[in-house]
Formats: sequence, C-alpha cells, structure tokens
Amino acid sequence: MNQKHPLIIINVSNPAAFSGKGSLIVLEYTDEDAARKVARKIALETGRSVTIRSEDMRVIDTISITPH
Repeated sequence: MNQKHPLIIINVSNPAAFSGKGSLIVLEYTDEDAARKVARKIALETGRSVTIRSEDMRVIDTISITPH
C-alpha cells in the first residue's frame, strides 16, 4: 500500500515584500516535527514570523521570535 503523507507548508514572508523589496519563502515538508524545527531555525536566523500550514492552508502554528 502506498500512503500519501499530508503536506506541511512553511511560509516565511516579509511585510516589506509588497513594496517590491522583500521576499517570500515557501517550503514543503511531509513531517510536521521536521517542519517545526526548520521553521524555528528560519525565525531565529531571519527575525521574521514563520507560519506552518497544513496542505488545506489551515494554520498549524506561527513562530515569532522576539528580540531580547
């Protein structure tokens, strides 16, 4: 039996993206734990909020890193 794993989507957006100077990053994973680990690392490295969504675009989690 070949089971399809649900798709987990990591979305990183920069509010300045709408001015043409920002960026948008979208990654797809099938393992929610791996997606959370990568999302946390991206949030720490970039200082941006990272949203983790299911393939139906339901928000699973949002990771925001606040500066110390």
